[in-house]
Amino acid sequence: MNPFLFLRGEFRRSWGGALALALVLAFAGSLSPAVSMMERSIRSGMARSADAFDLLIGAKGSAVDLVLGTVYLQSEPLSLLPPETLEEVKAHGGIRWAAPLAFGDRWREYPIAGSSSELVTLGSRRPLASGRMFLNPGEAVVGAGVPLKEGDSFAPSHGSVAEALLDEDGGSARAHEHRFQVVGRMPATGTPWDRAIVVPIEALWSMHDGGRGEGRCSAVVVKPVTVADAYRLRTALNTDSTQAVFSGEVLTRLFVMLEEMHDVMLLLASGAQAAALAAALVSGFFAVAMRVKALALLRALGASHGFLALSVWLMVSGILLAGCALGLGLGWLMASAASSWIQAETGVALTVSLSAKECLTALGAAGCGCLAAFLPAWFACRKTAGELLRAA
Repeated sequence: MNPFLFLRGEFRRSWGGALALALVLAFAGSLSPAVSMMERSIRSGMARSADAFDLLIGAKGSAVDLVLGTVYLQSEPLSLLPPETLEEVKAHGGIRWAAPLAFGDRWREYPIAGSSSELVTLGSRRPLASGRMFLNPGEAVVGAGVPLKEGDSFAPSHGSVAEALLDEDGGSARAHEHRFQVVGRMPATGTPWDRAIVVPIEALWSMHDGGRGEGRCSAVVVKPVTVADAYRLRTALNTDSTQAVFSGEVLTRLFVMLEEMHDVMLLLASGAQAAALAAALVSGFFAVAMRVKALALLRALGASHGFLALSVWLMVSGILLAGCALGLGLGWLMASAASSWIQAETGVALTVSLSAKECLTALGAAGCGCLAAFLPAWFACRKTAGELLRAA
């Protein structure tokens, strides 16, 4: 007898139940690969965003807030540095370039950063995608994701995104009279700075407090010449009023927290997957119990114990394998959807991809399921034809 003919008939008869069970397994099995792929893509995207920010100088306070505010352009309350900080930083030597940063204004939902040409071009190492560098306080360079063209002009607003959007309708008094004209566009970087508008920091000084804040900035971005220079500068610039931090070290601390969350979520996902596998096995037992008449008929026609066991094992294992495969694909779709949402909210480009880790995890779950499928298979073949007929 051919067990595959028996399976074809069984799946035709109860395809709806088999599909529902496979989908339940897929949803439960999708959580683990989705969590793993998301954690890996977030690590990669955040690290890539910090590549241009080797050493950050800020006022004393939270190093995490400093990194989030400068690297990821989050609305963090950063205290201003003393006016002479930039010149003191440059005086230490061992610096390829240093650029000030000032925040607080925006156009619509796009943050405006006051800085210098060194930050835009990374010390003349990154050319603009189009246009030219700003040359006077009335010009601006925009990120690749900002919906402004060269030649467009705009007026910045001070405050939240909602207030900046309200300014366009004339409903807020926080719009500045100063206007900027777009003269260049930065290349796409896959970082939050694709959504930024960079203007000369001198323009921000003149726009606020009548220029009384000249020389003050929220942070200074430093590109050291060597690694030794980087550590020397960090030691020298950690004073009573300033802090010098490596963005990579702060990210490492954040990644430790992310890994702890990842472990907890994986534990929950593994529990859900184990519960789904158990449900599949219980369904296998019920399926065998509901097919007593069919099994009795097969035994009466001469089917061996091995044939019945193999048929049931193939049926249960097939559903488990289909669920694991669907779960892997569904996990990728879930991670991709979450990455798209995170990118839209933060500007950090996240690349989701399947790795050997997720594939091996899915194969391991499928292997455990196939081993456990021997239980309903044994249950199906443990009775004789007479016993099956009496039970029917």
